[in-house]
Amino acid sequence: MTSGPGNRHSPKKDPQLALMTAEPAAPVLTAQLCVDVAVPLPVSGLFSYTVPAGEEARAQVGVRVQVPFKNRELIGYIVAKKMSDGKTRLKSLFQILDDEPVINDAMLALTKWIGEEYGSSWGEAIENALPRWIKYGKKAERAIEREKKITAEMGKSELTAEPDFVLTPDQIKATEVIRRSLEASCPKPVLLYGVTGSGKSEIYIRTIREVLSRNRSVICLVPEIALTEQLRLFFYRHFGEQLEILHSKLNDTERFLAWKRLESGERRVVLGPRSAVFAPLPDLGLILMDEEHEGSYKQETVPRYHAREVAAWRAAHEKALFVMGTATPSLETMFASEKGDIVRVDLTTRVDNRAMPEVKIIDMKREAGNHGKRSLLSINLIAEIERNLQNKEGTLLLLNRRGFSTHIYNSKTGDLMSCRFCQVSLTYHQEEDVLLCHYCNFKIPVAQLTAGNDAGMVRFSGFGTEKIESVVAQRWPQARIARLDTDSIRKKGSHEKILQAFRDQKIDILIGTQMIAKGFDFPHVTLVGVVLADVGLMLPDFRSSERTFQLLTQVAGRAGRGQKPGRVLIQTFSPHHPSIRYAKEHDYMSFYQQEIPSRREYGYPPYAELINFIIRSRDEKKAYLFAREWRDLLKEELEREKALFEEVFSKISVIGPSPLPFYKLRGHFRWHVMIKAPRRDPRESPSEKSGQPGDLFRTKLWEILSKLKKSSSVAMAVDVNPVNIL
Repeated sequence: MTSGPGNRHSPKKDPQLALMTAEPAAPVLTAQLCVDVAVPLPVSGLFSYTVPAGEEARAQVGVRVQVPFKNRELIGYIVAKKMSDGKTRLKSLFQILDDEPVINDAMLALTKWIGEEYGSSWGEAIENALPRWIKYGKKAERAIEREKKITAEMGKSELTAEPDFVLTPDQIKATEVIRRSLEASCPKPVLLYGVTGSGKSEIYIRTIREVLSRNRSVICLVPEIALTEQLRLFFYRHFGEQLEILHSKLNDTERFLAWKRLESGERRVVLGPRSAVFAPLPDLGLILMDEEHEGSYKQETVPRYHAREVAAWRAAHEKALFVMGTATPSLETMFASEKGDIVRVDLTTRVDNRAMPEVKIIDMKREAGNHGKRSLLSINLIAEIERNLQNKEGTLLLLNRRGFSTHIYNSKTGDLMSCRFCQVSLTYHQEEDVLLCHYCNFKIPVAQLTAGNDAGMVRFSGFGTEKIESVVAQRWPQARIARLDTDSIRKKGSHEKILQAFRDQKIDILIGTQMIAKGFDFPHVTLVGVVLADVGLMLPDFRSSERTFQLLTQVAGRAGRGQKPGRVLIQTFSPHHPSIRYAKEHDYMSFYQQEIPSRREYGYPPYAELINFIIRSRDEKKAYLFAREWRDLLKEELEREKALFEEVFSKISVIGPSPLPFYKLRGHFRWHVMIKAPRRDPRESPSEKSGQPGDLFRTKLWEILSKLKKSSSVAMAVDVNPVNIL
């Protein structure tokens, strides 16, 4: 038997952990109940503690416990119980904090897999899955009683029956495929691949009804909190008090009450962004993921999970159906459907046979000649905006870049002004009159740069949403204009207010970043203008073409969803780029067939897995040396394994160390070492002994990682299948 800080479960001794370990209190002389505890720290293995006399009944799997760890106290989670052997010296836990488990067996299994899949500890995965209020005790529990009294006084609300729409032939086919899948004991995931406006939401509603009729529960995932609000109104009309909302903007009490209602089965439909995938629903029957291609489903902090993969694993292991919907599937998902791992249903026409919007490409290189100078808005786009204002129809303008000016130069030296903590240029924000770093929020007031002898030293170029808002307001002073980006929605509720005002046609022109492209349904919008389609193509990332195509296709799909046809104008300096050409034709499959060969040639997903190790330090030299040490250890260990498992490890390559594109960020110098490995099914895990080559490698990789000598001045993060490499 092994033991905890002093009592660790690990296949090999870890000298690093030995330094962290305090001396055990006293030997255990007789067999005694002990527990395995997962702690929320980046350490491998579990830690064993004895249970104090009289507390045995409360020591349940899934409760929180306070335990000694090194020279401090930690709160961890009991994940297993057993009897000690009476020989190994163990410490006793200090206190059991809960009368009942805060995490059930299914969620323990899920978080264990997340730790194994994404390179975090089990405790870190548990901590991420549970809401924040759990970490601070039960102070919100009295809110349950208050809510019960309020509910009793209010009584139950009556729902207005929503008329069912006449389904299109594609929708009928999709609902039949889903119905058959629900009958299966272990259903394959289903992809609803449908053009924008093809009625995926109506299929969602009917599928949820079917699952509820079977007395099972539903999770519906959306990529943004703003979409949660739009769908909340839509879903509430159908499911009323069965519906629960979960997202990070809820306060602790609101989240506590929501969690308890779901846990008890009082509410059986949960709607929210990626963290809602951990909702504690009993008898889960369905997970829906709207806009499955969105990068916001990937978490960028430990554990760096992807909600799509977590949803697939949870659905498979709770015998639920996983349904994804999008007009622009990720290449990985489309590839899986081509292989037959996912059931794909195509929705090729819009509801009521509405036409897809007409898309025109505006070559801005030629436009400069037409104007005699470079203009932010083309002649055609100006004419179309004026037409919409006259007809009182809605207009969306997309520019996926914030701020007023994006490049600020010192006119004396000609140098680009950059953040002192990040290797990125500062952006001018007119409203605050500051130069701002979009990564660390470092600010320089412009007045500070133009005072006294420095007057006139600043020269501005480039543009963002704030500049477009200014240009539009000057040209059409009578128009009602609003901007939707992360700068304009800092106040709680401001996001929803802007969208509702636009929906109520109190705003004529809505200008925004990618936020305005994601799944919104505004029937009065007949014009979409993309001010500069090239922004995403400038990023040094293998996914840049895919993301650009998805963004353009999605924002184009916001036009013409009502009775009047839609028009889309895409301004670009790269009119012949495949992302732009195929977005013009709403032609996903041609883009996919264009893009997939290069992914195969260069060994990128979906043909391989990427595991990125991001090393950062405030000391530039230490960051590089640590990255090189990790690269050398990886190569040495993998070469040793290659002799035993040639068919597996010969296909693995180690790349780097290389500086990341944003080399200095938030005061840290950043290097990365990347592994390319054979693709594996993320619904499986190393602990299941599935026999896949990737399983063997993944288990070995975390063992190698545990051998790396840690440094207090260097940090390393693991990013499995990164969404961006910047």
